Amino acid sequence: MKAMIISILFILLAPSQQSFAEEKSRYYETYKVTTLIPPYKYEAMIYEPKIEKIKAILIISHTLSASDSIEGADAQYFSKNGFVVIVPFLFETELNKLFPDTEKLDADFLRPIASVNNFIDIAETKLKLRPNLPIFAMGASQGAITTITLTASITRIRAAWSAVGGGDLPHIFARSDVSTLVKFRNNHMSILQINNLDEYENYLRDHLTNDPTIFCKDIKVPFHQTIATHDTAVPTRTQELLAKECPPHEIQRLNLSHTGGSMTVVRDQEKIKEFFEAEL
Repeated sequence: MKAMIISILFILLAPSQQSFAEEKSRYYETYKVTTLIPPYKYEAMIYEPKIEKIKAILIISHTLSASDSIEGADAQYFSKNGFVVIVPFLFETELNKLFPDTEKLDADFLRPIASVNNFIDIAETKLKLRPNLPIFAMGASQGAITTITLTASITRIRAAWSAVGGGDLPHIFARSDVSTLVKFRNNHMSILQINNLDEYENYLRDHLTNDPTIFCKDIKVPFHQTIATHDTAVPTRTQELLAKECPPHEIQRLNLSHTGGSMTVVRDQEKIKEFFEAEL
């Protein structure tokens, strides 16, 4: 029954092709853009509002599943409300390689910073935006982890909203029950000839140097963190660890699973907009 309710909610969130086309023609235009950060090519969708006064640029980072139900709904809402929205697609990572390289897996954590900076430059040039527009960032799940990284690294970001993102990536990789990560973990452990999760987590702890708990210490702007108290995809303990390690910030704990926590970035759109607008 619970799975059925979640499925229905995702269907409700996902715009039909007809409604998307109607809204696009009325409220915004979309552009697919690419940038090269060797050796990878990155793609993003830019939403341009059809209004005279643009408020800000908003970066919406994707979940691991890259479901347009969440990011698409948020992109449409915020573009209709005066934000130029940039939605970077998930790029090629070690998570989907047959023979993953641990060193490159660690570097994957940093790659979104360069690509998003490029997408901001592309949007400003292509849309002829006024100089120094405020920039905001938001995301759920992996998108929340990316959002923390971007907010710590891109000084123009004025505020950020994250939902169900965690710190301690070795623990997340070793313990998450997300199917993509389970498949990656089983393959990686087989290549490394590691037979138990404790040993695998210790191995990752010795080799992964980048982590949200480290980056978040450099955040100097307002940011929100939603914590799901029954999360096994990004285990709740990793979300609490991130809350502890980051500078003081707004925290909301909800009695939800990972899916429910991720969907709060759609449910709370008005609240998120007000949170950003307070920093304009």
